[in-house]
Amino acid sequence: MTTSDVEALRKVRFFEELTDDDLSRVAKIGLRRSYAAGDALVERDSDRGGLFVILSGKAAVEVGGAVHDLGPGDFFGEMALLGHTRRSASVTAKEPVEALVIETIYFDPFLIQNPSVAVAILRGVVERLREVQERVDTAES
Repeated sequence: MTTSDVEALRKVRFFEELTDDDLSRVAKIGLRRSYAAGDALVERDSDRGGLFVILSGKAAVEVGGAVHDLGPGDFFGEMALLGHTRRSASVTAKEPVEALVIETIYFDPFLIQNPSVAVAILRGVVERLREVQERVDTAES
């Protein structure tokens, strides 16, 4: 765990309310992983990996026929992390990527020991759902 890991987690919207101590504890259960351009970070329908926070580089998310770019401070995998579900999207490195990965196997026990983190994450997930609903509403109009 490094100071830059804590700083990267601070940029993740559903970690915004956490204290520096909370973020340090989250960062300690994260693993740094590196990916070369063209490497798959995750593949649709896979049950591998947890929450990914992009520390450097760029990646592309392909979901529902659309492609979205991710860069430093962006994250994905909260549904797989919290819901123990298969991946709904594929994510590929567009250039070399370094990511902090928080695996589900470590995260569940961590949440039980750190309820303030659990509450902050629930708020973040609700916000993310609200954004998705707004996009659906806009597309239907």
